[in-house]
Amino acid sequence: MDAEQVVLTYGDMIYRIAMGYMKNKEDAEDIYSEVFLILFKKEREFDSEEHRKAWLIRVTINCCKQVLMKRPIYEELNDEIVAPPTRGVSDEEKMDLYKAIANLKDEYRTVIELYYLQDCSVKQISEIMEKPENTIKSHLMRAREKLKEYLS
Repeated sequence: MDAEQVVLTYGDMIYRIAMGYMKNKEDAEDIYSEVFLILFKKEREFDSEEHRKAWLIRVTINCCKQVLMKRPIYEELNDEIVAPPTRGVSDEEKMDLYKAIANLKDEYRTVIELYYLQDCSVKQISEIMEKPENTIKSHLMRAREKLKEYLS
């Protein structure tokens, strides 16, 4: 797969993950650029497209965490949020859903985004996050419970 096709295929996914962590467009765009810079700086061999996707997700999460560790604790949630794709739901409900997802702990939010928005299996998420499958299942269950709380 050539560079342009990789960006077209995985760019939205990387941006959404970065937005989930960074909470603002500028930082998410910086992460987006950084991830592709890391990818294209050195030629890498991937066993499959699934391997490439997992690698990109892991690098995106790691880049976000590095930036967040340097960020002052007092920074607040930016109001400019991109809502996740949903069908048959009003714009207000989409924003409520996204804000609820944004309020989740990082590990819960990541699991929800990978499972529902990126269609990753529990096994894939387990490999990407380098955690046991049962931990991922627990995170999914707890994240769903928290979302129900936030949305009711």
